Amino acid sequence: MTCNLRLLLCCAAGLVASPTGYSLAAGPYPMQAPRKASVQAPIQAPAQAPPSAPIKEAYAPQVVTKTIMVPHTTYKTITVPDVVCKPELRQKTVTVCRSIPETTFETCVETVMVPEQRFKTVNYTACRMEFDTVTKPVTVMKSHAEVRQGVRTVCKPVQTQEMRTVCKDLGQWTSKSYVDCYGCEQTCQVWLPNVVTEQVPVTVWKPQFVEEPYTYTDIVCRPETRDVTERIPKPVYESKTREVAYLVPVPKQVERRVPRTTFRLVTEEKVVNYTVMVPQRVERQVQVPVCTLVPKQVSYTVPACPACDR
Repeated sequence: MTCNLRLLLCCAAGLVASPTGYSLAAGPYPMQAPRKASVQAPIQAPAQAPPSAPIKEAYAPQVVTKTIMVPHTTYKTITVPDVVCKPELRQKTVTVCRSIPETTFETCVETVMVPEQRFKTVNYTACRMEFDTVTKPVTVMKSHAEVRQGVRTVCKPVQTQEMRTVCKDLGQWTSKSYVDCYGCEQTCQVWLPNVVTEQVPVTVWKPQFVEEPYTYTDIVCRPETRDVTERIPKPVYESKTREVAYLVPVPKQVERRVPRTTFRLVTEEKVVNYTVMVPQRVERQVQVPVCTLVPKQVSYTVPACPACDR
């Protein structure tokens, strides 16, 4: 199938380049056009080219230009009907009830309790304080300062020498060769450690505890007897009489005007405003896509077909 397609393309290129103007639409046998051209060419120019020269030029690679239809999308504005709800203010009359307060005064008799002051004689016991003077001995603690001798332990630092073990690195630098990632030989200095231990005298301070005498002042409390005079209270009770006022509630009839409030319902008409949504038909502009076919010139190269020479 691939060979047939190549053969068809070679024949089409030969017909386009033919001087007779034959095309694929001229008939179902496109192979006749190159044969007519090969017959007429030796008659027009017999001395310029051999009889096979036009056939080779006709089937050389040719550039073919064709017109194809390409879809192209554009947008246009159209008017479409639509329904929009718009608010509309309206009024209506409604019946409402309103309460009207009415106040009236009424006379009523009620019993109230009125306080009345009265007096009575009561007996009570009164307490009176009397003081007796008494002298008695009291022992108190009196402080005295005394100087005393004591012994305390004192810490003093003492310098001594001790032997300590320390480590030293007596190594040295040496050269080492290696091959890097690029295959080159490199030389670098590396340290070869040599750790040794040795005894070194070290001066250290050690604490030493020594007892030494010292003098300090101490406060000592000693008992001491003193004579103290005190006033000792002594309660004395006496019976007495006094008049006491007190209140007694007494019932009493009183006339009083009392306000009484009642509510009377009144019906009245009232105009109220309300909003309704009213649908309306409107026309609005919308963008719609439109697809059209636009002619476009394209060029392609038809390769040479050696099999068409037969």
